[in-house]
Amino acid sequence: MVPYNKDKQLQPVFSQWAGGGGLNAAVVLDQGGNATFTNLDEISGKIVVRCSKSVDVSSIAVKLEGESRTRLMSPGGVNGEKPRPQLEYHKILYRVQAVFPPPDMAEGRGSKAAYTIPAGEHEYPFRFKIPFNNSCASDRSQVAAGISISGSGLELTKPPSQHVKKTLPPTLSGFPGEAEIRYYVKATVQRNSWWQENTRTQTPFTFLPLEPPRPPPTGSEVYARQNHAFSVLETGPEPTRSWMKGRLGAKKDPVAVQATAEAPVVSVDARLPEPALLTCNQEIPLRIIVKRFSGCSHVIYLQSLQISLVALTKIRAHDAHRTEATSWVIMSKSNMGVVIGSQADATGAEVVVDDRLWRGVTLPNTVAPSFETCNIARSYQLDIKVGLSYPAGASEPQTVVLPLRLDTEVLSGITPPAALLEAVALAKSNPRRTSTMTAPVLDKLKTEGRMPAEFGAGQVPSTPMDEAGPSEPFQPRARPGVAADALPPAYTREAPPSYEDAVATNMPPVSAPRPDYAPPLSADDDLLGRDEKRGWVDHRQ
Repeated sequence: MVPYNKDKQLQPVFSQWAGGGGLNAAVVLDQGGNATFTNLDEISGKIVVRCSKSVDVSSIAVKLEGESRTRLMSPGGVNGEKPRPQLEYHKILYRVQAVFPPPDMAEGRGSKAAYTIPAGEHEYPFRFKIPFNNSCASDRSQVAAGISISGSGLELTKPPSQHVKKTLPPTLSGFPGEAEIRYYVKATVQRNSWWQENTRTQTPFTFLPLEPPRPPPTGSEVYARQNHAFSVLETGPEPTRSWMKGRLGAKKDPVAVQATAEAPVVSVDARLPEPALLTCNQEIPLRIIVKRFSGCSHVIYLQSLQISLVALTKIRAHDAHRTEATSWVIMSKSNMGVVIGSQADATGAEVVVDDRLWRGVTLPNTVAPSFETCNIARSYQLDIKVGLSYPAGASEPQTVVLPLRLDTEVLSGITPPAALLEAVALAKSNPRRTSTMTAPVLDKLKTEGRMPAEFGAGQVPSTPMDEAGPSEPFQPRARPGVAADALPPAYTREAPPSYEDAVATNMPPVSAPRPDYAPPLSADDDLLGRDEKRGWVDHRQ
């Protein structure tokens, strides 16, 4: 976990210069290149414009954007139609600010007015506040039906028909040509002449969502269990052979064997505290218990142990669906020979495997928290393989590997502040006061001394210009001949988000430790399409 300090001086992050014809632009972020942003954070910087000569522009706008893109091959038709690529695109985050011209300069002038920027370098500051939930359901800037030019040629694109309103998903990559979720700040310098191409540039950033309120611990455990009955064969006395038969190479007589009546029956449990929650960059609170149901004169050995985290990524592109499995090996040991219990243990005795075998090992920093958005969802399973050995007098001991798998949820580890949790509780108890109850909560906490007096001061004003205006809430429609209740549950109705954006109106940035989240690097992906407006260059760092 990386401590978060919003006042720490960080090296600014520049995007590469883009443009031409004597006009270049770049996005400069105030935060460091390794900074991880979350909900309620303020992302700030400036747009730097360099002009080798005076130029005429209409406006300069900066956008805070997030995209979720998927591309899958549709199943073949019943009449022998060939599979075709399906592209689905969601603008999950869209905020716009006009940084030029200033309001006093633009007052009284039309939208097509021209403004002259003199030669030299000019800076235009911006500041955004990242909301809680995705906005694609009410975003009018969604891609309309048309033709997309990708690396594989012309592909048909159509607007999405289903949306899920939930917390913004994390940055996701590692599925080239198939799926990605990315966030970036983009600047557009609108030229005044139609024959002059607009200048566009952008810089990406990493996003990790605030975790939802955790349910209180129940004191119980969830578990996966495997039973196994050993059946070890003991060798009897070897029959004598004459010297002559041995010299002539005669075949040996078969060895007499008999099954032992003392072969043990064991049960192996893998347990997690209920609810089964894991946290990014933290240890796994796992317990492994071995229970013997029958006594015997020999001990059992723990021969091998492997713990893996399996991610199931469900990808949807209109009518095409696919589930990708990804795994991380958390720890793996073999040839251990660790004695489990002792010969004196009574029948039914439980032995807890020493957790020092995996203590101190955390989840890799490429693991994203569980999430669900319109066309991508991520869930997890913890996979444990326990290898046991029973040597009961045999020339080679019998070894068995018992697989255990637990469904689990991975949280980001960015804990919500107390003020936010109380605001959410009040919003649930009185939904009509959602937009106005945040300030009283803050005042109450300050009066009680549970929150600093400066908490919540200096908030970011509302976005001056927002192209994503309000619209009617999305209502999914059932296909002809299919009942509405037969649709997938995630898309049948608007799913309730963990937090409401109205609750966060007066909330300051979250001052909580951030996990070291480093999704796999992704390059330009022509198969997933490009920006809705042609001409920009994607500069990833």
